[in-house]
Amino acid sequence: MRLVVITAGGPDLADRVNLLLATGAEVLVREPVLPEGLPLDRVMLSARIPGADRVASALHLPGGSSVRAWRARFAGPLGYSAHSLEEARGALAEGATTVFLSPLFAARHGRPALGSASLGPASLRGLLALGGVRPAHAPALHAAGAAGAAVQGGVWDAADPRAAALEYLAAFRAAEAQ
Repeated sequence: MRLVVITAGGPDLADRVNLLLATGAEVLVREPVLPEGLPLDRVMLSARIPGADRVASALHLPGGSSVRAWRARFAGPLGYSAHSLEEARGALAEGATTVFLSPLFAARHGRPALGSASLGPASLRGLLALGGVRPAHAPALHAAGAAGAAVQGGVWDAADPRAAALEYLAAFRAAEAQ
């Protein structure tokens, strides 16, 4: 299972990104201005960053974007943020390679959590869960076929982001081994 950490700014952003990449986590950078020292060939950039499509090896689209239109002009990995299973499946069908489904466990931006009802067998196949995901959710996510999870607060805001990322990754490996 994959772990994608979503950035949330800070003066040491590039150092923190490189630290997280070294754990095996992936990183989605959302800052409006890219700091020096980011390994652009190893991170996903938000398509909201001006000029991101000219420098990114991977892009992430906000919900409501036309995956088909972006796919016509961007050949690399293309992520998408979906807020329902139907929207997520549609994004995959249109060519998205990574789809975040949120909010899964915690309400976000005025949207109620989709909750455990969305975790039937294979219901999350190929999707990354976002929204309140904790390491303890790993077995349920694996059983639902999730490709992994995207997190921000659970890793980026942790006192020790490296240790937090490693905890998620260990939980994912344990769930896959069962």
